[in-house]
Amino acid sequence: MKNQSERTAEAAPLTAQLAALGEARAPATLIPAVLRRLDLADTCYRFDTPIGPVVVASNPRGISAVMLAADAAAIDGGAGARRQVCVDAEAPSELAEAIRRHLAGERGVGLRFDLSGRSEFERAVLLKALEIPRGEVRPYAWVAREIGRPRAVRAVGSALGHNPVPLLIPCHRVVRSDGQIGNYIFGSQAKRALLEAEGVRLA
Repeated sequence: MKNQSERTAEAAPLTAQLAALGEARAPATLIPAVLRRLDLADTCYRFDTPIGPVVVASNPRGISAVMLAADAAAIDGGAGARRQVCVDAEAPSELAEAIRRHLAGERGVGLRFDLSGRSEFERAVLLKALEIPRGEVRPYAWVAREIGRPRAVRAVGSALGHNPVPLLIPCHRVVRSDGQIGNYIFGSQAKRALLEAEGVRLA
C-alpha cells in the first residue's frame, strides 16, 4: 500500500496539468459554433445592394434581420438584443441566390422570414408589404385596409418603421397618400434610391 508521500508525488504531474488548463484558450470559432448548434445565435452574411452592402442575419426559422453593413459593429446591441448574432463571411450559395432573385423581383424563391417577437398586427403589416411587387408602391392606408384595420394608418407606419427585415420585406414600397415617399429605416435617400432602382417614377 502506498503511503501519503508516494500518493502526493504521483498526483503532482496531474495537478500541474490541471493548472495549465487555466492558460488554455478555446478557438474563436467554438462559441459561435456552439451557439448556432443550440439555436441561440443567428448567422450573418454580407450582400451588395443598390444602397450599398448590407448584413443579413438568418437562423433555421428564416431571415431575422437586415442592417446596413456600416452598422454591423452594433449588431450585438440591435438584433443581438433578441438573439446573439455571429458574423460569417460568405452565405451558402442557395441562400445567396434566393436573396439575389428576391431583390430582382422574382416570386416564390423560397425565402423564409423569422418574425418571432413581433405582434400579430406587426406580422400582418409586414407580410402585406411583402406582397407589393417590385416597381410598384402602395400607400400606408392601403396596407391598413388590406389587413382589416382601416383606421390604423399610424400604427401601420410604426410597424413598418420597426421592420426587422427591411429591403427583403419591402417596406420601402409603402408611401404616403399624398405621393411623398415618407420615412424609411435606412433614411429617405435610401428609400428614394431603392424605388428609382426598381423603376418607380418619383415626383
